Amino acid sequence: MTTEFSKALNIFIVMVSIILALTILVVAAKAKNHSWRMGWFIASLCVVIGGLRLQLTPINIFKHDDVGTFGVSSARAMIFYSLVAPLFCLYFIESEGEKKRQWDIIFWLTLQGLFSLLIAVLIIFRGVGYPVYLAFLMQYMILVIMLTLSNKDIRECIGFIIGMCAPITASLIGMANVRLDLMGFAIVMLLLIVFFGYQMNVENELLRKQAELSENKMVVLMDQIHPHFIYNSLQQIALLCDDEPEKVKPAIYSFSGYLRKNLESLTNTGMIPFMQEMEHVDMFISLAQILPSRRFRVEKNLEVTDFRIPALTVQPLIENAIKYGLSMSTEGEKILIETKEEKGYYVIRVVDDGHGTSTELPEQKKKKSVGTENVKTRLKVLCNGTLSVNKLEVGTEAVIKIPVNGVENKIT
Repeated sequence: MTTEFSKALNIFIVMVSIILALTILVVAAKAKNHSWRMGWFIASLCVVIGGLRLQLTPINIFKHDDVGTFGVSSARAMIFYSLVAPLFCLYFIESEGEKKRQWDIIFWLTLQGLFSLLIAVLIIFRGVGYPVYLAFLMQYMILVIMLTLSNKDIRECIGFIIGMCAPITASLIGMANVRLDLMGFAIVMLLLIVFFGYQMNVENELLRKQAELSENKMVVLMDQIHPHFIYNSLQQIALLCDDEPEKVKPAIYSFSGYLRKNLESLTNTGMIPFMQEMEHVDMFISLAQILPSRRFRVEKNLEVTDFRIPALTVQPLIENAIKYGLSMSTEGEKILIETKEEKGYYVIRVVDDGHGTSTELPEQKKKKSVGTENVKTRLKVLCNGTLSVNKLEVGTEAVIKIPVNGVENKIT
């Protein structure tokens, strides 16, 4: 293979690689709900694009001068390509999800970083040759080793396995013929294949969450109807007819509104205004206050209300505060509902001051846990929000956080 033909072939491959890389970058940048995983992927892609661009802008900064014009640009690009493996190492660890804690990130990153440093030193003082491609081969063999040590099953590994073959093959070709530089193209193909796998995982996760949300709605329906609560409410309304007839009409309105809101919330596939959820909360509180249980009062400090929230998220927390924070303890009489915007989140706090000797039974704890998990699921699926429940020195605090810019939840 002549030098001119190798040069022309390499330039053609670089141009194709740049077009592919820029296309992937545009699609990846437009993806919603960027995570650290996607962040490392985009960083890897930007480094590759930088290397590909260098292959088209030769400037000799090396101590060797026998590699030719195109060889110089290829050598500089190789230094960029050596940085992809450490970044992709971080992407791979992020792909492990919650199991990523088992990885010693510093060890693997240091190992990859040492090979990147070795490649840079070899290129600067000796140019692109067999040792450089051998170092590249070792970088990607380390990624293969990480793959074998991961918690992934074979179906999750297919994209990584196929993608990893590209730079490994390019390294072997470079070791055999240093003039045929395919490393940039190979890394782009790796990222392209992995990106397709990422998109498929996102779609599968979305389908799984939708199925989980549908199942969750049925659980919510059964959990929220509360036959005993309905029976007790009707019984108490009947007693009000004799004792306090003036309270019967408001109680019936609250009761019918409570049932309507429960059923309406199950047909809502998106977000609802926060104040609509508060209407549901107020109806529930009105009913709860007429039942023959220990009296309580509710305070509100709503600094922000012009945002959206999944239905049936605040009301179950109020119910838990009444049933398990106040009614199941010897003291406490206040529930605080607070909203504010803080550090890019809409924050909703539900705090009760229940404390003292608890009479909560194991089955009641389990039921409360199920209700809390339902709220967490809806928050995660619909708006990437979170719920945390914290024991305070006096009482319990439930905190909902909804990203301000994570979803279209601002009321206009």
